[in-house]
Amino acid sequence: MSLDNYLRYARELLNPDYRSAMMAGLRAYRRTPDNTICPLCGYTGKFTHIGVIPRFGAGCPKCGSAERHRLLALAHDRNFFSFKGKRILHFAPEPIISNLIKANDPTAYDTADILPGRASLVIDITAIALPDSSRDLVLASHVLEHVDDGRALGELYRILSPGGQAIIMVPLIDGWQATYENADVKTDEGRFAHFGKDDHIRYYGSDLRERLRKAGFALEEFTAEGADCATYALERGDKVFKLTKPQG
Repeated sequence: MSLDNYLRYARELLNPDYRSAMMAGLRAYRRTPDNTICPLCGYTGKFTHIGVIPRFGAGCPKCGSAERHRLLALAHDRNFFSFKGKRILHFAPEPIISNLIKANDPTAYDTADILPGRASLVIDITAIALPDSSRDLVLASHVLEHVDDGRALGELYRILSPGGQAIIMVPLIDGWQATYENADVKTDEGRFAHFGKDDHIRYYGSDLRERLRKAGFALEEFTAEGADCATYALERGDKVFKLTKPQG
């Protein structure tokens, strides 16, 4: 996040309306359950707040997991996908998910990021310098909203083996029929206002599924719903998408 945005948040802290909203959030936090479960580390208890704009009761105080990490772990634990025996490429790797992958006996595991020093491989997801059919599973959580997703999906399809899978998570408003993109938004502050983060370039709508199928993938979904949302502090309606490359 840019220095300008941090300074803006500092100014907001001096605003009485902002402080009032924060106090309301703290009162809401006191009402969050004290028996929430983290499927990643086994912690049971009250969760803490996370985020520059706080999400109260969203963070595991033991391992630091956020909602999307716990949903991914839950999908794995319920056999929606498996890491075992797979050649895996993990984009924008979160240490807590890396640990989960390594504990489940992958055949090979590489991490990737476009910036040096963040992963074992420096790779642009829109131009992946790896051979065709060289990976069995690719994990990209909250990556596609940063890049040219058409090119990225084409590259994921190329490097996956027949029957291989891409596990994808993105910011999604399922009530929107169309993904929101705006070429006129070119500043950090504008992207923050329009897309929720200063380095995002779109907010996906329900037509995300068309984009994924257009790239050639078969599609399945694992959704945060029902009692799971309270038990594991998940974002209601959040999804893990499993994209499978056809066998032939």
